[in-house]
Amino acid sequence: MLPNLSLKKEVDIKSNRNNDSLKKVCLFKHLRQTVCAGITYVTALFFITFNTSAQPVNEIIVAMHIEPPFSDIVNDEFVGENIDIANLLAKKMNKKARFVYCPVARCLSLMQSGQADMIVAVRKTAKREQFIYYLSPPIKIQKHPLRFYIRANNKVIVDKYEDLQSLKIGVLRGASYFDKFDLDTEMVKVPLTNHQQLIDMLLKGRIDTFLEREESITPLVEQKVYATAIKLAKFSYDKGVGSYIAISKKSPFVKELTAFSQAIETLQSTGEIKKIISKTQYIQ
Repeated sequence: MLPNLSLKKEVDIKSNRNNDSLKKVCLFKHLRQTVCAGITYVTALFFITFNTSAQPVNEIIVAMHIEPPFSDIVNDEFVGENIDIANLLAKKMNKKARFVYCPVARCLSLMQSGQADMIVAVRKTAKREQFIYYLSPPIKIQKHPLRFYIRANNKVIVDKYEDLQSLKIGVLRGASYFDKFDLDTEMVKVPLTNHQQLIDMLLKGRIDTFLEREESITPLVEQKVYATAIKLAKFSYDKGVGSYIAISKKSPFVKELTAFSQAIETLQSTGEIKKIISKTQYIQ
C-alpha cells in the first residue's frame, strides 16, 4: 500500500526502532516539470508521513529516490521499474512494500538508522556494506556507460579522466559512481540533491560537468535543450556494474536474508524480473 500523502513543510525524523515510542517521518517532495519525447508532464511531490511504530510485521518500508524512468511519482503514486521489482519481491515473500520518497543521501541515512528496511538498485561499496546487507544475485547489470555532460557553448573538454582535475563536477549527494572517481580526493565535487539540480546547475554555469547514465538524464531534458544546450563529453566510464536490492542491518527482516535472496534468484530464473526491466525504454 502506498503511504498517505499530506502537505507538510518540514522534515521531521525522530525514530528509534529499539523502542516502541512514536516514530514519525515526514519527507519533503518537490514540484518539478519534466519533458520526455515531446510529452510534458508535471509531477507534484508532497510530504509523506508515516508511523513506523505501527508498522505491520509483513510491511517492508522501502527507501526510494526519484530517477525516471526507473522510479517516479505520478499522480501521487510511485511508478517505475524499481517500484515494480520491489512489489514483486514483497509479494513473493508474502509481504507488502511501503515506499518512502527520499533523496539518495537521505535514503541511505534511513537505511543506516533502520528507519527503512529496503533500498532498491544500489551499487556495492565498502562504506555501504557497514550498514546494509546486499541480496544476491543482483537484479540487473547496469551496462550503459556513465557519461559526462557539458554545456554545448562551453570550451570545457573532457576527453580523458585527467581532464576532470580542474573542473567543478556535479554529483548526487550520497551516490556512488566508480571506485577511481569515488575515492579521488583531488576532484572538486559539488554534491546536489537530484538529477534536475545537476542539469540546472550545469545550464547556469555553476558546475562544469556532471556524470550520470544517459537513461537517467534524457527523460528530464527537453529534446531541444538536450540537443542545443547540453552535450556529451568524449570520456565515459563503460564497465558494467551490478545493481542490488539491500536490507538494512537494523531491519527486523535481517533474519529472512536467505529467503529474500532465494526469492530474487527464483524471480530471476523465471524471467519475472527481466520482464519488468524489458519494459523500461533505455534497457537493452
